[in-house]
Amino acid sequence: MILKHFLLYSENDDGVADVKSNFSFQSRCITALYEKCFSKFNTENIKQINIFCVKDSPNPSLSIIDGFCDVEIGYDVSEFFKLEEQEKKEVVLDILKQGIDKVVKLNNWESRPFDDAYNCVKEVSYKNEYVWKKPKSSPNRTYKAEVFINHGLYLCEIYLIVRDKNGQEIVKELVSSTKPDEIIFSYYLGELNWLSNYEVALFNRPKSKYVSVHLK
Repeated sequence: MILKHFLLYSENDDGVADVKSNFSFQSRCITALYEKCFSKFNTENIKQINIFCVKDSPNPSLSIIDGFCDVEIGYDVSEFFKLEEQEKKEVVLDILKQGIDKVVKLNNWESRPFDDAYNCVKEVSYKNEYVWKKPKSSPNRTYKAEVFINHGLYLCEIYLIVRDKNGQEIVKELVSSTKPDEIIFSYYLGELNWLSNYEVALFNRPKSKYVSVHLK
């Protein structure tokens, strides 16, 4: 198996839809960034690590079922909600590292790929910002369009940006601002297409709707 995914959970998250009260939602911007930084890692039986924050008596062993490895870390999540934004991101990365270190130690894995991803998150200042897929040129090659994503603690903002030949930004349109989870915001990421030399559109995943930018 190839280990690719890492998630954090709280024992109090179940049934909580409000992002500001849900640890899993708020932690996803950092765990997703860690995944982007993480290199391919082959394992015998683990494809995803789920780290559960528990207030009392974390289980010292791992539970591995169908490629999903569950590990518990002692942390009172109620303290997390009292922190400022940057502090929250730092705490999430620290908890993520604690859980991963536990899995690495119990499996006797090489730690360097995990340490490299940890350092990568810090090097980019905990900012999960990126261009989705490749930019696309207009039919007349005058403009380039791109989809820019800012995945934060409370929101994922998706922007449609158009640049001129010199790379200067000439239009930036907010397509969506929604909950910070790929299952939710990937709905808006279907296909980027130029409809003419002066109009570009981002279609949603079902391709039933789109948001477009007109340059003239």
